[in-house]
Amino acid sequence: MYDKFVAQKLGNHLPDDLAFSILFKLPLKSLKRYGCLNKSWALLLENSNFMELFRINFISNQHSYYDDTSHLLCLDQLDKSSLFSLSGRSFQNMEKVNWSKGHCSRYFILGSSSINGILCLYPPNSGTMYLWNPSSGEFKIIPPSPIEYVPDSMDPNFYYHGFGYDCARDDYKVIRNLILFPSVHIEHEPDYEEWDIHGSWEIYSLRSNSWRKPKSDIYIYPWCEEIHKFYLEGMCHWLGNWRESYDDITKKNLVSFNLSNEEWFITPLPPLDIPLEIYDNFNINLVESHLFLLNGSIALISNYYETTTFSISILAEIGKKETWTKLVTLGPLPYLPRPIGIGNMSNILFRTTDGKLAWLDLRTHLVEKLDVNAHRMICQLIVYKENLFPTLGINS
Repeated sequence: MYDKFVAQKLGNHLPDDLAFSILFKLPLKSLKRYGCLNKSWALLLENSNFMELFRINFISNQHSYYDDTSHLLCLDQLDKSSLFSLSGRSFQNMEKVNWSKGHCSRYFILGSSSINGILCLYPPNSGTMYLWNPSSGEFKIIPPSPIEYVPDSMDPNFYYHGFGYDCARDDYKVIRNLILFPSVHIEHEPDYEEWDIHGSWEIYSLRSNSWRKPKSDIYIYPWCEEIHKFYLEGMCHWLGNWRESYDDITKKNLVSFNLSNEEWFITPLPPLDIPLEIYDNFNINLVESHLFLLNGSIALISNYYETTTFSISILAEIGKKETWTKLVTLGPLPYLPRPIGIGNMSNILFRTTDGKLAWLDLRTHLVEKLDVNAHRMICQLIVYKENLFPTLGINS
């Protein structure tokens, strides 16, 4: 009530042009909140001039998340992964970083950033995980989970979704999903009653150095690729297929998990902002969605299958579909079919049609092609902040 009273007083005495010049500099969540208190302010989100100023301010003011950070690039070639430390906007200095000796030669990195200097690594198709600080050299093998029972006719499949920091308990945690599938090695027909397609969730705690089940469970079928996962302010975020009931249609959603209270949030994705009349037999299942962290905000980059016009929306509040706000439409970008990561200063890294990498600057919409070969590779762009100090529970 007090906020509403203050908003009414300000609205009655604040000239429209002054309110306009103040409000476009607010974070989206604050802008949405004030829009609920003043109808004329809410209408600003439909004002193209206002939204252009908001967009320019949003992408031009680098978030503190990127302070003192650099970039790592992981290139996976099916038989091995190579990690590079990047410097210079054009990646003119790519220094190879050696994985810790005595372990695997092929890793994926969980998430799109380090957490206090730590990377969470996992070899594909494996239940083994590692925590690694490249700066200090600390390396810890995460113990296997105590799987209660796996029938001989089934194979365990692990889907890794989030790695982050629980500030309430000063603890680092990993969340993953275990699903059992019929084994390819058995000769007889599998017992499908044992086929646990729903899977079970597991949380690893560095403080206890053990796995356990979370407080609450939810059915989310793993969908997202390696690059569409990140940690932000105590929560892990990824894309997943979810339905409210067994008979409901499965839909792609933003899935968020709070590492402290272990609460789940499901946020439906915004509709793709394209003129449907230009497509014959439009199919919602052919909408491609890419989840990234853009200047400290959750961002969704969407396009229709085999098209290169991309719509970028940002989210003000998890769990509330109506708080998605379209930021910009890009394209068509003829030789940039796929975004693979976002760096600082709102630069989007794309893979080009000829297998190279290229930066797209959201401020200028200029494209800079890089002399980096990524043909037929899985690419991960990691925002990395160096930490030379030993971290709780990790021994070299």
